[in-house]
Amino acid sequence: MARRRLFLDTSCVDAARQRIRHVYDTFDTVCVQFSGGKDSTAILYLAKEIHEERSLGPVKVIFRDEEMVSPSVIEFVNTVRNYSWVDMEWYCLPSSQEVWVLGRREYLLLWSKQREEEGRLTRSIPPWAITGKNFGFDHSQPSPKIVDYYTMQGKKGRTAFITGVRANESMVRYRSCVQKLHENYIVTPFLLPKSIPLKFAKIIYDWTADDVMKFIAVEHGAEYCKYYDYALVSGSNSRVGIPLHSVAARRMSDVIMTEPDFYDALVRCFPQIDAQRRYWEYFDIETLIASYASDNWDGVKRCIDDNMLSEGIKIEAMAFASKFRKKRAVDPFGFPLEYLIRTLLLNEFHQSTPTPVGPKTRAHTMRMKALEQGDDFQ
Repeated sequence: MARRRLFLDTSCVDAARQRIRHVYDTFDTVCVQFSGGKDSTAILYLAKEIHEERSLGPVKVIFRDEEMVSPSVIEFVNTVRNYSWVDMEWYCLPSSQEVWVLGRREYLLLWSKQREEEGRLTRSIPPWAITGKNFGFDHSQPSPKIVDYYTMQGKKGRTAFITGVRANESMVRYRSCVQKLHENYIVTPFLLPKSIPLKFAKIIYDWTADDVMKFIAVEHGAEYCKYYDYALVSGSNSRVGIPLHSVAARRMSDVIMTEPDFYDALVRCFPQIDAQRRYWEYFDIETLIASYASDNWDGVKRCIDDNMLSEGIKIEAMAFASKFRKKRAVDPFGFPLEYLIRTLLLNEFHQSTPTPVGPKTRAHTMRMKALEQGDDFQ
């Protein structure tokens, strides 16, 4: 039987309260995975409600500090860390981070030991942070295991990390919230070994951004990160997070409008990103895509060789292209080469599976035109 969407006879806030009660009833340890953004602030106050309701003491909070984080976010997270009702673990662990400049990608290491010795960390590791030294490794290489492995240490029994994922932010997030018929908001973290008893609980998956801000500011009269006010005044992107990946980097000017000192710190450490801000408006990406696509699979290889600057990214790109080639053999119109090259240059493809072109995209328009003309892309 096909599933169909049903609407609950309750508010999204009350539905989230029911979900979080179920999470606390089901798991031995519950932590809020906090980023400093509005969504994780909302789940923090939902957790506060149930801790007060059940006299559970301070809310356990996990913050994964990714170094290149907005100063206003760090200031707010530190404020939250000092709340009397919060018990926060602040992690600064080395992991790979993509830097995207005019279609070219490379990996760098967050909290790198080498950059620290060169004076090229965007800011210092806080003295209270949990680092690789706490687990017996230095920061010269990425963490030997995924970050969730380390944030799970010391947790008792079955553990749930409550996250601020909302389904209306992207189709990928929507699909991740509707895969299961029951407890659809409780999922296993991607790539987590089965031996680790950790789940993610997406208790506000059906909220909108307005629901979130109303819950924080009106219902709780609580503080939130100042970045949202900066973004509102300047008309900038309202999402917090590292501004160097392939989506955020295209709005690099937002960083200057909201926190210019932060931009200066980024450029001091990674001078190449200034080219992204200066030239993206004039960069002819369409001609570049067409040039690579005109050489068929040799063009795909050339695109990868030219633009994937780190060995790890090159391997991921080649793996994605291989999957794409198999799907194209079955559905050439659904998987045009131009679409593959566009993805390699502009979009996220790490650990993902190629999907056919969708409506309202340039690739889909080209697909429809090719079908009408009877063109053969094989």
